[in-house]
Amino acid sequence: MVADELKLVQFANRSKQDRELLKRFVDFHWQLYKDEPQFIPLLDYEYLGFKLLGITGFFEPSNLFFKHAEMTFFLAMKGDQVVGRCNAFINHNHNKRWNDKVGFFGQFECIDDQKVADLLMEASCRWLKEKGMDAIRGPQNLPVNEATPGILVEGFDKRPVIYYHYNKPYYEKLIRNTGFDVIKRVKSWEGPVMTPMEDKLQRVGEKVIKHFGVTFETWGERPSKERKREMFEIYNEAWNDNFGFVPFTREEFYKNIDDMQLIMEKGLFLFVYVKGELAGFFGGVPNIFEKMAPLKWCRRCELLRAAKMLLTKGGVKGFRLGYMGVKPKFRRLGLDGVMLYRQKIYSQKHGYIYADLGWILEDNFMVTRIIDMMQGFELSKVYAIMQKNI
Repeated sequence: MVADELKLVQFANRSKQDRELLKRFVDFHWQLYKDEPQFIPLLDYEYLGFKLLGITGFFEPSNLFFKHAEMTFFLAMKGDQVVGRCNAFINHNHNKRWNDKVGFFGQFECIDDQKVADLLMEASCRWLKEKGMDAIRGPQNLPVNEATPGILVEGFDKRPVIYYHYNKPYYEKLIRNTGFDVIKRVKSWEGPVMTPMEDKLQRVGEKVIKHFGVTFETWGERPSKERKREMFEIYNEAWNDNFGFVPFTREEFYKNIDDMQLIMEKGLFLFVYVKGELAGFFGGVPNIFEKMAPLKWCRRCELLRAAKMLLTKGGVKGFRLGYMGVKPKFRRLGLDGVMLYRQKIYSQKHGYIYADLGWILEDNFMVTRIIDMMQGFELSKVYAIMQKNI
């Protein structure tokens, strides 16, 4: 009996046939992780869209990302079975910002078979090279600037947290064996909230507040329209020099904020003013992954899973701090520590049990020194960003 031959299917996101293949693309992660409780999938609608609910999927042509990006998709098949998948894309705004020719791969999933990984990576490299790129980086999942970049290399047994993806431990081996090297790591820390306030954090926080005339507001103290404008004003400027950061367009940023308000707890978003001038913000979102585990009796009942998430989000016990920006003119005043100090006060009053801090670039020593002040916080997850010249 001859074994099924390994083959590659390449497709786009335009036609009815593409749509059917994209469904198989999404179905594959359900198959691959069916027995792994650490894997909490996003809702299928987030990838494929749902017109009745007004949801635009990551892969739909109408996604704002495709105004400045182009993408192709790959399925690795053995017979009628999907055994691997990924996409390859060019983010023209990235190359414009960094003046380079870097393409990306993302949404990589694969059985533990080097031949399958080779097929997917060779196809991605070939497509990007034909488009004029000279390097490939990843994995970078969608949405860019929100999904944690890289592959998980440490922390496979840690708690699932919103915006962090889980992957198979063998992925690093498969990708390295196709010629990729690690070019950067990002990290996250998790720790308890209900611990006594750290003396140094409180002392420094109160000193900075008094000395620089620092005041605070939460999201709900001003109209949403003004808050979005303030965040956009700070975000691109504050993150501009961070490795791989691609500035948001105003349209993209406002859409992301609108979407995030479905899960937002407005008190977790803190806006900081120095003598009345907007200086920075620090925001967190409840870890709704606590409420998003597939239903045991109906794993693919996505409407029920979405309803469960929205109806029970008030009972979430942890949150992820991942939205932060300080205007350059206000850096080195100690505002990072001040915001952590105030966040801890708020989260304790509102009954949170744990917090996640991430994702932090491995060479961001200023932030890691502040985390070192936090009692009980330990390294939780490490992701490796891989790259290869083509």
